[in-house]
Amino acid sequence: MSKKKSNQLKLSLKRNIELRRYPVIAKITFQHERLDLVSLLKVVENKHETLPERLKSYLSRESLWDSDSGLLTETGLQVKATGMYEITERGLYHIWYTNDDPLLKKRPVCIQRDTAFFEPEKTEVWLKGNDAIRNGFHVDGNLNVEVIDEEFNGRKTEQRKTNLELVKLEPEVICSPKGDADAELNWSLSRSNSQIKLAGQLDVLLFGNSNKDRERPEAFELSIDGFQDEFDPIMDFIAEEFDGSWRSDLQRLMLGLEEAQARQASTNNFQISNFYIDDITTSIGDFKRVSGERLPVMPLDQTDAEQWQKCWLDRFYETSYQPTEKAIQRQAQWLDHPALHDYELNLKTGTSLVNCFSREQEPAAFWHVAAMADLTPAKSKKLRLPISLVNEDELDLYQLIRKLTDDDDIRQLIYSDRYVHTGRQGRNLASVADCLDGAEGLLLTLESKHGKDVTLPDNWQRKTLRKDHDNHGRYWIFIGSEHNYYWECSSGLDFMLERDGGFVIAGTPGFTPKEENELPQYLKKAIEEAQSMEVA
Repeated sequence: MSKKKSNQLKLSLKRNIELRRYPVIAKITFQHERLDLVSLLKVVENKHETLPERLKSYLSRESLWDSDSGLLTETGLQVKATGMYEITERGLYHIWYTNDDPLLKKRPVCIQRDTAFFEPEKTEVWLKGNDAIRNGFHVDGNLNVEVIDEEFNGRKTEQRKTNLELVKLEPEVICSPKGDADAELNWSLSRSNSQIKLAGQLDVLLFGNSNKDRERPEAFELSIDGFQDEFDPIMDFIAEEFDGSWRSDLQRLMLGLEEAQARQASTNNFQISNFYIDDITTSIGDFKRVSGERLPVMPLDQTDAEQWQKCWLDRFYETSYQPTEKAIQRQAQWLDHPALHDYELNLKTGTSLVNCFSREQEPAAFWHVAAMADLTPAKSKKLRLPISLVNEDELDLYQLIRKLTDDDDIRQLIYSDRYVHTGRQGRNLASVADCLDGAEGLLLTLESKHGKDVTLPDNWQRKTLRKDHDNHGRYWIFIGSEHNYYWECSSGLDFMLERDGGFVIAGTPGFTPKEENELPQYLKKAIEEAQSMEVA
């Protein structure tokens, strides 16, 4: 079965680093796999009386088993559970360190055991005692290293390379460096995973009388885990290259639309599929190349988010006519994308949708939308036809509501709008309520981001919505004595602009009649609850 491809952002960073070889007299502790010890510990734990005394003495001497209690020590339990046993040795080693790399610092990567032990000449001694420890050559923590030693295969001695976990390195004498090498650092990095691979060629020493002071080039490879905490700082530097800003809390790059288009970002799924940056400087050094896959992006601010919406609408409508129901559903799904959760964007329908496009600059999208926009003049008195209002016209709110309700006696108004949070919107809602002669009201809206809700008119209640794909629209639901009247408005309450004691129209809002079966499910439920309350 094939594994599902991850959608997580992944980075790849490359640079060359310098390695330097030092002869070092040191005490070193490695972790070795010791399955024989595991078997022995299991025996002594269950049937220690059957175990020879010399083996019990060995386990006791190594602090793996307590002969008094007959129980495994904490160290013994750990060895039994992991199969790994720490062994400390002392000798002369030739150790390749990273040469003060900004990320890896001074880190041992390859250790070659010397077959002979000797005291170095004073002229070769570089650091000794505490000086050797204080200068970054000391290790106290688990590190993966490559170890080169010699092994007799029955006929001759051969070099063998293994990867071991270095637990501790205590240098006593460090001699002057004896060799340099370059290695390529390839770093695969995401928020949850990090792996560094070093690859290069080292001149390893050949020991023995016939091979005195000889060296042989050997391929070198090492994998290093860790450094996941560098992901967000690296993304901050990448964001600067994009003229953007990294949102670590959302794991998204805030990016202006123009830059996003230049980087071939998808306005549909808010992602840059692939990117490459050459020669980037960061707080942990320079990298000759950084590449990435599936970089999540989002608009830079509210104004930019509105431009992203217009761009998406233009691309959606420019190719062909779109059925109204399908178009609204697709737009609502787009508005629900996590990249837009920080912004207040309204669903564009009817007149507000037509006004998004210029006949000259976006002719294809304009005509595809205009041909489907069933708009009637603002002066139309015919009921249940769409109504469009004209910018800067005087607004007689009472007459507008009479037109929307066919002069019916209205018992309740349900107004649904995600964003009714400002003082102006609250005042406009109160003006609507004043035109309904004390009818009850229900406001369906999101919780205010600033924690302060608008003051409701008398006889009104509030119900908090959560963001969902079907509640982008603004709906006026009038429950009357004879009929119910359902309208979707292309604008929020801000189309009512106070001026000289009355109202004028701001923008070009449109009211589109709806049948009950066209309403979102949450509105149908609200209507049902309102009518059941009346019956009760």
